This record gives sequence, structure tokens and C-alpha cells, in this order.
Amino acid sequence: MKNIFKILLLLIFLLSSNLFAEYKRIISLAPSATESLYELGLYDNVIANTVYCSDGIVKKEKIGTVTEPNIEKIISLNPDLIVATKEGNYKTVIDKLIRLKLTVYIMEPYSSFEDVCNNFQRLADYTEKSDTAKKIIENVKKEISQLSEETKKTDKEKIFWEVGANPIFTVGNQSFVNEYNKYINGINVFENIDMRYPNVSVESVIEKNPDIILLVNMGDVSDQEILKWNKYKNITAIKNNKIYLLEADDIFTPTPKKFLNGIKVLQQKIKNKKLEK
Repeated sequence: MKNIFKILLLLIFLLSSNLFAEYKRIISLAPSATESLYELGLYDNVIANTVYCSDGIVKKEKIGTVTEPNIEKIISLNPDLIVATKEGNYKTVIDKLIRLKLTVYIMEPYSSFEDVCNNFQRLADYTEKSDTAKKIIENVKKEISQLSEETKKTDKEKIFWEVGANPIFTVGNQSFVNEYNKYINGINVFENIDMRYPNVSVESVIEKNPDIILLVNMGDVSDQEILKWNKYKNITAIKNNKIYLLEADDIFTPTPKKFLNGIKVLQQKIKNKKLEK
């Protein structure tokens, strides 16, 4: 009986020791996955990513776009881990990679800052970077708490987010982007919509009469949108010249450090606070 128990313990140890192998040839299929891997200190382990992902100091091999990665090229690079996201990558692509016997880690969607942190920690656990993630999350939450306390002293303002122009798309309460409002003492004028990025009309924006308009520079949203909205002189944001263009990378990259930086960028834009990196 004792021998059987020892054998079982040995099997459990051998299995658990292989669950979290050290991955040295990682391919990322989405910008958020790439940034998460970099923050975890796995920059050198990432051998390839998409054309939309950042490279850093050393240029990474490109395997196509988020929605249309080159499967043949991925196979040729002989990865030991592929990191994908449910929010950005097509299920058909992920399923095909799995059928090809490739190791694929899939990151869950993000609906809140807590989701961002939990996803980051799970990826860290999988890649044996648990302690690194815990320290990053702890430090980020501490700094965010301090920044939030500072903004509570300012007036609460109504904010309209535009993330798509033709047609107009905004931020609903199912997007992690909506959480920025909490930390900059703002109110999303469309926070009652239970969607990630709902379609809204110009008339509904005028009716909401936001104090601030935030245009996220992605897709068809550009500085031309400032000219378009400036025609509506009755909107408080236009009267007070509080319409701002933001870079998508500063706002839409769901990692703990990037979320913190997003708060700083928003404070710098809205509250005229000096941006500290």
C-alpha cells in the first residue's frame, strides 16, 4: 500500500512539473497578448507576433494580422506556445491551431479592470511568472488608488467616448474602457447600455449633452471628428472646448501597466495634469 502511495505521489509530481514548462518560442496573436508577455519579462521569448503588435528594441517576425494570421508561417517557426485572445482572434483560427497539435493559451475577454488583472495573472501562472505578475498588479493598484483619490477632489463630469465614427460607436458598461471613468471622476453618458461598444446616434449624444468628448484614434476616428462635432455648438463639451483625441494604444491595451498609463493620459488631457511615465 505504501509503495502504491509513493508511486502516485511520484506520478503527480512528474505531471505537475510538466504543466508549466518554460516557453522559449512564443508567438502572440494579438497586441494585448504581446504587451502582457512583455510586461511579464518574456520579451526575448516572443519570436513573432502580428503586424499590429509592438516590436520594442528587436524587430519581431510578423505572422499576419489578428484576424488572418498565416498558419503555415506559424508552423514553420516551430513555436512551443501560441497566445491568443477570445476577444481578438477568430475561434476557427484557434481551433485549427489546436487541431494541428500546437500549444495554444487563450486569454479571456475583458469587462473590467479586475478582469484585466485576473487575465494577466492567469497568463503569468501559465508561463511561470506568477510572482512577477503579483508585484506588478499590487504596485499598479496602489498607484491607481492614489491617482483616484487626487481626482475625487475635482468636479465630476459627463463623458462621451467615441471609438467608431461611421457609424458612431461608443463605450458601454461591458467594456473595461468604461472603468477609466471611475478613476478620473467621470460619468460615461452611455454607461447604462449593457454592451461593449454600442452604436449610438448624433441626436442621442446631443441629448446626453456631455461635458467632455473623448475621441479614441482607431479605425475611422481621426482629428476630422473634432471638426464634425464642433458644428454642434449647444453641447457643453464644444462650448468649453473639451474635445480630445486619444491614441488607441494608450487606452485599448488591456494590461495592468497600460491601464495605469491610460489613467495618467486621461488626467493629463482632462485635468491638465502633468503626465508622469
